[in-house]
Formats: sequence, C-alpha cells, structure tokens
Amino acid sequence: MSDARTPAADLLGTYRGGLLDAYGAQADGLRRALQSRAGDEHSPLEAGGWSPHQVAWHVRAVETRAYLPRLEQLLTQDHPTLGDFDGDGWMARHYTADEAWERIVDDLQAARRSMQTRLEASPDSVWSRVGRHSYWGTRTLMWWVERSIAHIDEHIAQLSAASGSMEPG
Repeated sequence: MSDARTPAADLLGTYRGGLLDAYGAQADGLRRALQSRAGDEHSPLEAGGWSPHQVAWHVRAVETRAYLPRLEQLLTQDHPTLGDFDGDGWMARHYTADEAWERIVDDLQAARRSMQTRLEASPDSVWSRVGRHSYWGTRTLMWWVERSIAHIDEHIAQLSAASGSMEPG
C-alpha cells in the first residue's frame, strides 16, 4: 500500500493548488484587460465583432450558466450528465449594454471565489470525478476547471490583443 503523500501525489496537489490560484485570480486579469479599454468598452474589437463589454458579459454568462453548474454537479453527483449551454443564444436573448462592466466582473469574481472555496474544501478524490457532456464527452472535474480557466484566458488575450497589450491574465 502506498503512502498518500507520495511524490506523485505531492506534484498533483501542487498542480491543483496552482489551478485554484489561477482560477481565483482570473477576474482580476479580466478587470485589467477591460480597464485598458475604459471609455471604449462598447466599441467592437474588430469590424462586426463583439465589444469589450459584450466579451465580459459573455464570459460571466458562460461561467455562471455552464461551467459553475457543471462543477456543482461534479461536486455533488457521481457520473452526472452535464448540460449544454448555448452562449450565443443566451446572449441574443438576454444581453444588456447598460450594465456596468465593473459589476459584471465583480459578479464573476464572487462566483469564482465561492466555487474556489468549495473546491479547496473538497477531498482530492473529487478532482477525478467524471461527468458526461454531449460535445466534450466524459471529462473529470479537474478538466472542467482547466477548461474554465482556458475560456477566460482566451478572452483576456482577445481583449489584450485588441488594445495592443499582451499582458497575461
């Protein structure tokens, strides 16, 4: 029988800790990227594209309507079926341009902090719990955390490239 504190377990714990740190810090990265567009947040980033405000709204919607519910299911259920989310359809039906982008980021940050606290308090075994998604297939909770981070990183990079800054999130 192996000790639970093997070097591999330590490496995995360190990796998960880094994921949680990144997960918790991303709202600040998004905030910095949006601040670089202050006063210009409703202008499209490119012809026919989304504005920085729309990007922020999309990020929050996908996080709170797709990623967080999936993580919640994986924390509380064995082998759940994870729901789909039509981000573009949701945006077309619900987007409002008059909400302050700062509030959008504050909402995202609060939601992330709450989930981060829950993940930190969860046993290590939860990280390998799997759920089935119609598009992504069978994936672990850890994969969903990684994917959530990647999604926001993509949009921080999008905002940074449009402003001429390549500051990491």
